[in-house]
Amino acid sequence: MRLFCTLVCGLLGTSLGCGGGAGSTSGGDSSNPPPASNAVPSIVTVSPNSSKPGGDDFVLSVVGTNFISSSTLQWNGSTRPTTFVDNTLLTAQISAADISTLAANSITVSNPSPGGGISNSKTFAVPCEIPPPAPGAAQTRARLGAFYFDGWTGPLTNFHFDGLPRGPYQQREPLTGWQDNNDCAVEKQLALAHNFGIDFFVYEWYFNTTDNAAGENLNSALQITSRLADRHGMQFAVMYVNGAPFNVGPADWTSAVNEWVGYMNDSAYLRVNGSPLFIVINVGEMEPVFGSSAAVTNALNELRTAAQTQGLPGVYIVGGFGVPDGTIGTNSLSDGFTIAQNDGYDAVQLFGYPFAPPPINGMLPFSALSDAGLWVWDQARLHSALPFIPTAMDGWDPRPWDERSSTGQLTWYSRTPQDVANFVSDAIDWANSNPQLRPKPSTAPPLVLITSWNEMGEGNHLLPTVEDGTSYGDALATMLTGP
Repeated sequence: MRLFCTLVCGLLGTSLGCGGGAGSTSGGDSSNPPPASNAVPSIVTVSPNSSKPGGDDFVLSVVGTNFISSSTLQWNGSTRPTTFVDNTLLTAQISAADISTLAANSITVSNPSPGGGISNSKTFAVPCEIPPPAPGAAQTRARLGAFYFDGWTGPLTNFHFDGLPRGPYQQREPLTGWQDNNDCAVEKQLALAHNFGIDFFVYEWYFNTTDNAAGENLNSALQITSRLADRHGMQFAVMYVNGAPFNVGPADWTSAVNEWVGYMNDSAYLRVNGSPLFIVINVGEMEPVFGSSAAVTNALNELRTAAQTQGLPGVYIVGGFGVPDGTIGTNSLSDGFTIAQNDGYDAVQLFGYPFAPPPINGMLPFSALSDAGLWVWDQARLHSALPFIPTAMDGWDPRPWDERSSTGQLTWYSRTPQDVANFVSDAIDWANSNPQLRPKPSTAPPLVLITSWNEMGEGNHLLPTVEDGTSYGDALATMLTGP
C-alpha cells in the first residue's frame, strides 16, 4: 500500500467583520482598509452523485475552486451543515429526508459578501437510474470476468484519490461518481458491466485494513453486491489479495475462511466445474506466512472442507504470482507454476504484468503491454501442469499515483478502445487454441479475465468515465457480439 499523503489545508481569508465606525475619504484609510472581496465559488463535481430513495444519512463531498471557510453548501437552495476542508473541497451532511423523494436535486455553493455569490449547480439524482439491458449482456463468446478494486469508499482526502478528483486526472472520474460506497453506485456498475459483455466481477478482498484510518472499507462493494436484490445478471467471486499488511496468518485463517464461504453460498457466486471460484493473488506469499508447502496445502484444504460442510462441492482455488520487471523474453516463469502445483491449487492466473517489458521513463505503445500478455500466456503453455486462465490488462497508466518500477521508472502505455477490445479477443482466441489448459471442457465458453474494471489510479479501467464515456465498454461489447 502506498503511504497516506497528508493534505495541507489552506485558508483563504481575512476577517469579514472589520469593525470601527470611522468614515473613509475618497482615497481610503490605510490604517483600516476595506475587507477583501470574496471570489465566486465553482463546482467541478460532487460525490456521490445519486442515490436510491429512502437511503441513510450520508456525507456529500463537493470539489471545486474558490471555497472559503464561510462557504456553505446549498441543497435545492437550502443550507446544509458544511465543513471546509480546503479551498478545493467542502463536505456537507445530507439527511435521509433529503433523499426520501424522487428529484433532480440541485447542489450549489454560496460564498458570502463582500463579493462572493452562488456557484454553478450540479445534480444529485434520486432515484438511481439503472441502464436497461443491452445486446452485450447476452454474449456467449467467453465467460468474461473483470477484477474490481474497492479503494473508493473513503473521503476524497484518502490517499487512493491522490491525483484524481483534485489533481490533474479529474477526467478519470467514473460517471457513477468517485465514491462507490452506496447501493446505487455499485448497482449501476453491475448493470453497465453486464451490458458490455462482462459476466462477473472478481472483488479484491483485503484483510487487516486498520491502516486505512480515514473511514475506508476495502471490501465495501463486495458487501453491497452480496445484499443487493438485483445484480442485473452479474455474478461475482473473491480474490484474496495477500501481502503485507494484508496477510491472513494461521491464527486468523479459519475466520477468513468462514467469511469467504459465507459469500460462496450466494446463488450469484461464480462456480467453475460446480465449485465456487476463489483466487489467491500471490502463491509466493503463502508459504512464508504458513511455514511450508504442506501447511499451505492444509490451509487450502480447510477452505474446501468448510465449503463442503455448507453443502457446496468444494472450492476451485486459483493461484497467481507476479512477473518481475524486465522478465519478458528473458526469463522463465516456471517457478511460479511449480509452486502453484506443489501447494495444491486447482489452476493458475496472473493478475497483471505492468512492468514486464523493460520499463522506461515515459510512454510505451499498447502493443508492448499486449505482447507481454501473449508471452505470459505462452509461459503457461510451456510450464503449467495446471489449467490456466488468461488475463488481459486493459491498460497501465499510474501517473496519478506516481507508481514506479523497481528501477524508479514511471512507465505508462498508450491505449484506445479498439486496442483493449482486440487484446481481450486475443485472450479468448488463445484459450480456444489451448484446450488442454482450460478449466472447463472446450464445449463451454472459455474463462477469461480482465485487469481491471475500475483501477483509475493505475490507469487500467473499463468503467465509463468523464474522459472516455462508454467507449471502452462499447468496443468490448461490439467485439463480443460481432462475427
